[in-house]
Amino acid sequence: MSLELLPPSSNSPSQGILLVSHDGDRGVIMVAGMEPPSTSSGYHVWLMRGQDKVSASQIGIDDRGWGTVSLILPESIKGFEKVELTEADSRNTSAPPPDMVLVGDLVSMNTPDTPRMLNYAPIRQFYR
Repeated sequence: MSLELLPPSSNSPSQGILLVSHDGDRGVIMVAGMEPPSTSSGYHVWLMRGQDKVSASQIGIDDRGWGTVSLILPESIKGFEKVELTEADSRNTSAPPPDMVLVGDLVSMNTPDTPRMLNYAPIRQFYR
């Protein structure tokens, strides 16, 4: 399964994609067009469920604005509603800063036949 991560502002060049395993326990986030963070800490990945915010990982960005991080989650991502990337604050990793950089609606990813959800066929289907 995959989900496009979009900036809250349409004039931002930032973009990303979340790829998730079928069981929802593993994933990868790839981003591009990101501004180098003002701290050397990179960006935090947050999973949101109602008012609960869970820190899932941290992603570093290179000087071209690209970054990738693997996610190994303690529970299925299917139980969460939203994923957000925020600039990391090395002083406080327990609460996300108010300004998100990228966001994705996990509810649409977890609902079948939703336009934002993409399912990819296993590559072995293309070989004979």
